[in-house]
Amino acid sequence: MKKILSVLVCMGLALSLASCGCSKSKTPTVTAVDTISPDTLITVEDASAVAGAALLMSDDGITNDGTALSVTYVARDMGAADPVTVRIEQFSETLPTSQVWADYENSRLQRGDMAFIEGIGQDCFVAYPFINVYDRGCFIKISAGSGDSDAQRDMLVNLATKAVSVLETMVSAEAAGETDANVIK
Repeated sequence: MKKILSVLVCMGLALSLASCGCSKSKTPTVTAVDTISPDTLITVEDASAVAGAALLMSDDGITNDGTALSVTYVARDMGAADPVTVRIEQFSETLPTSQVWADYENSRLQRGDMAFIEGIGQDCFVAYPFINVYDRGCFIKISAGSGDSDAQRDMLVNLATKAVSVLETMVSAEAAGETDANVIK
């Protein structure tokens, strides 16, 4: 009886292994996207250049609030510049793009003082002290100071443009197309 059972189990395993390699799909599959760290979207050098002072990563380093990763850069010399914070909420196996979009949209709806910004990501708005961007299944939120001047807006736009250009090299257009299909607009 043990021999028959062993032979049946071996045949079942062989059959299942053989069937795995035979399927050739003409539709390409989207591979998983690695977790994107906020310090790759905006590096300390990028933040320093925009702030006009030497910045360094805060003692907290990269933080995780359960749905997003954040990094804060602070002035090397106390008071030389405002901190720059970069936060990214990214789609994953456990966080669908529809939820990322909903979080972005809820953030926008809560701010009556927001202004849309054209040409950055799929959707972008400023609500001081933040610029908020939705692109390729990710919600990026950046702050750099607390003003609401044209100079402050330009600084936020420059940082967001840089972050989106990096993001778009990390998340393929194919993966972005898959994420777009899940977004309810």
